[in-house]
Parts: sequence; C-alpha cells; structure tokens
Amino acid sequence: MLINKKILFFLILTLLFFIVFNMFKNKNNKVYYYNLENKLVCEKIEAEGFLNFLYFNKLGNLMRPIFIINFISKLMGAYQDSFISKYKIKSFIKKYNINTSEFLKNISEFSSFNDFFVRELSSGARLIDQNKNNIISPADSKFFIIPDISQDVAFFVKNKKFNLEKFLNDKVLAQKYQNGSLLIFRLAPPDYHRYHFSCDSIPEAPVKINGILESVNSLVYKSGVQPLTENERVLIKLNTQNFGDILFIPVGAMFVGKIINTFIPEKQYIKGQEMGYFKFGGSTIVMLFEKDKIKIQNKFLENSQNGFETQVKMGQILN
Repeated sequence: MLINKKILFFLILTLLFFIVFNMFKNKNNKVYYYNLENKLVCEKIEAEGFLNFLYFNKLGNLMRPIFIINFISKLMGAYQDSFISKYKIKSFIKKYNINTSEFLKNISEFSSFNDFFVRELSSGARLIDQNKNNIISPADSKFFIIPDISQDVAFFVKNKKFNLEKFLNDKVLAQKYQNGSLLIFRLAPPDYHRYHFSCDSIPEAPVKINGILESVNSLVYKSGVQPLTENERVLIKLNTQNFGDILFIPVGAMFVGKIINTFIPEKQYIKGQEMGYFKFGGSTIVMLFEKDKIKIQNKFLENSQNGFETQVKMGQILN
C-alpha cells in the first residue's frame, strides 16, 4: 500500500523538526580557555549545537558514523572550494573578529571559503624569535602541554589514559617517547590554518596513519571520544640539533578536506618557515619530545595542569 504524499511529507517534516530540536536542546557543554592576556574566557564554538547533538545526544550518536567518514569530508571540502562558498567569508570574519590586517590578500581576492581558510600572512605579520634555544608555536591555536606522557591518566578525556602506541602506530617509537612531553595545538575554524617549523629542523618523509575524522573540538573529549588516536594523521620526524628528534603529527578532523604538507623531506629548514596547511575545518597538531628535551613556560604548565588550554599565536615562544 502506497503512503499518501501528504502523510510522507508530514513524517519527513516531523523527523527534521525532531533532529533540529535535539541539536539545540543540549547546549550546556561549554569550553573555557586562557586567552592571549591569560584570562579565562568561554570559547565561541562553530556549529556548537550540531556538535552537542552528535556527541551528547542518543539520536546524534546513532547518526555520527555518517559524518565521520572521509567521503562526507570530501563532499564538504568540494563545497568549500566552490565559488558559492566565498559569500560567507565577510560574515565569518565579522563573527570571530578576525584581524584582516595580517592577510596577504584582500578579502575580495579570495576565490572560495577554502581560499580564505588557507590564507597566507603578509610579510612581517609575525616576528619569529631567532634564538636557537627557543621553541615557537607552529600555529595559531589553543595549546595544551603534558610534560610527562607516562604520568598522564586523563588529560582531556577523563579517566581514559592516552594510548601512545596506538597514536603513533609504532611500538618502537612509543617506547622511545614514553616519558616524553606531549604538546597539543588545537586549531579552531577561525584560526590561521598554516603550520610552521618550531625550530631549525630537517624533516623526514611523512608517514600517513589512516583513521576516521571525528571533530577535534575540546567539548568532544568530554563525551569520552579520543580523536587523537582515532583520526587520520601524518607522522613527521624532525631531526634537530638542540631538541633531539621531534615527532610532528598533523591530525585531520571532521570536514577537513586535506592535510597538505609543503616542505621537501631531508632539506634543512629554519624556524618559522612554512611546513604545510589544513583545508576547511578544525584541526590539531601534536608535537612529541623525548624526555628532558624541552621545558615549557610555567603559565602554560599551570593552565594545562588545571585542565585548560592557552591561546597562542604562530611564532610565540613556548619555553
């Protein structure tokens, strides 16, 4: 028996209403971080209702597998590459109060939202410290430090120990870095999305680690999901004189089209030079240092020990 078109339309409309209602019903999960002035503030989260729906709602949990597959991210990436997407650039800049004076291009020159998203900075927009004993932030991000990964039992995900071997997909490497320092740089959609060398380095060839594409927003960790060990990522070993062998791992995320590395393996790079960029979406960079190879500033340590990230800019000194 065929269903009446009016009844079918009503059922579809009811389902859509139910989904939208559930998306915005649970908005109590707030994310706080220390800003550039080291003041605790609440983060503006892009698509907050949607993320709360996917990660804190029973219906959303059932639907989430659809959104974390690579195909969906590629579709979203195709839209962000289209000329239609450029019309939301101005409203996005206004919403997040993004500093346009740093842009290499004028706003009118961006051909799509992704073109804006992977924007370059103008020459001199950031001063890069030249002291070879200092490590700088590789990206604009929210920064979290675990000084001894072997002692960590919870960081973002409560009561869920970080699995270093699973994250690196390499038992030998995990043993080498098991007492090392883990630095996490979480990039939100409004951030500048190119990443740079934190010190003078010779990078080895990237090694891709396959995975899914969960969101990397910090509220997601509260749901018990650990994106760092689940998501698609790229492992790059940096050979350095002052800091030993650093592992540099860009991590993909929900609706991130691609991780693009622009460096040439086995070539010498100086601090501040570009390494690569993320296309649309929030993303994360993880840096792993061997034991006693780095000492981070106290304010970053204290904020992290209290469970909060700290906002940093690319080029900012960390140690």
